[in-house]
Amino acid sequence: MDFELLPTRRDLLDLAVSAAALSGGAEFFGGWLKAAQDHHSADGRTAPPEPPFLRDYRPKFFDRDDFEALQAFTEILIPTDDTPGAREAHCAHYIDFVLQASDQVPKTQHVWRGAMRALKEAGFHTADAKSREALVEVMSQPERDRSATHPAYFAYRLIKQQNTFAFYTSRAGMIETLDYKGDSYNAVFPACNHPEHHVV
Repeated sequence: MDFELLPTRRDLLDLAVSAAALSGGAEFFGGWLKAAQDHHSADGRTAPPEPPFLRDYRPKFFDRDDFEALQAFTEILIPTDDTPGAREAHCAHYIDFVLQASDQVPKTQHVWRGAMRALKEAGFHTADAKSREALVEVMSQPERDRSATHPAYFAYRLIKQQNTFAFYTSRAGMIETLDYKGDSYNAVFPACNHPEHHVV
């Protein structure tokens, strides 16, 4: 798969705007933006019940198997710990809802269909939770080792890109995790503590 087909940040914003204009867009984004308002954490707080349309969400772009696989993949990339993860941010829901707006952009749909085929062929759909984590680790290897290859690496890149966008646009990512205060600024910017990100 040609990595030039991966959407740009502008493409992601355009898709989000198009999805917001769809029938049901206001309801989806209104509820999605409030998700994870009170993430269950070590301090004993518990999250309120999910809105029914998120709890009973029916995929609009993916079939059930692909949606379940996508959901699992997003949660491996951004797991839940003492702060919310992709599950609380409903990243898979966001990706699916936004992709239904891509019917005017066949290239986007084609890339995503190819990504899900690659995951299926890699055995991700049928693997158990531990094996899925191991598969994601192997798929991501080319990110750290330029001599490594994996046929599903482009799927990993695509999902990671959209998952990151979805998470840090959500309340769970922006407010609950980053503690974004709105119209303010940070006095200090702590350095990244991931050793693998210090290698060029």
